[in-house]
Amino acid sequence: MPELMLIGTAHVIDLALPLERYIKNFNPDIIALELDKQRWLALKSNIRKSEGPFYVRLLSRLQQYLGDYFGSTPGAEMMVATKIAQSMGARLAFIDKPLLVTLRSAWKNMPWKEFRNLITEALISLVGGGTLSLNDSIRTGDFSAELEEFKRQYPFLKKELIGRRDTYMSTNIVKLFRGNNSQKIVVIVGEGHLSGMSKKLSSLNPTVVKLSDLLQNSDNSVSFSIEI
Repeated sequence: MPELMLIGTAHVIDLALPLERYIKNFNPDIIALELDKQRWLALKSNIRKSEGPFYVRLLSRLQQYLGDYFGSTPGAEMMVATKIAQSMGARLAFIDKPLLVTLRSAWKNMPWKEFRNLITEALISLVGGGTLSLNDSIRTGDFSAELEEFKRQYPFLKKELIGRRDTYMSTNIVKLFRGNNSQKIVVIVGEGHLSGMSKKLSSLNPTVVKLSDLLQNSDNSVSFSIEI
């Protein structure tokens, strides 16, 4: 019987201990990451690419801004999961769309109103203004208010950057179970994808670990061997 665990994370400090605890207790065959292989290699090499056409650079900046907006920018937690996979002998899988494909689609189809509002919000954030504050969300692990506000202001981008990727990554998880004779898979995604993916994969009855669960266990005193 296939077993699935979905773990929601955010780009916050010190998730290594609870991540290792949950993953090792589950003992998966595969650890799947919210990355494509190129982004994983860039993270592994600590490279942040900025070259490419203007719209790619612009939307890359906006993608990072949106990731920060609801705590789903892949970062150190993905490298922690990589180290855990290596220590356990588990296979790594990259289940997300290539970033360039996502950005091209968003650029081509984004309504003008959303584009204008997003540019304005992003520019304000660069100079320290804006109305968004993630302090409480980072502390509690609850990004529901940010997600609802994002859905209200940017319905197209919500569908493109979250909804479509939820479907894409969920489909890849099903393919992993079908094509690799795997019985247990752990999936590491941003907290913003957790709700949508858990619904799409409900037939697998996944164990869902929210960011708040990780944060509650982040002060555990057990010694771990993960190095970043």
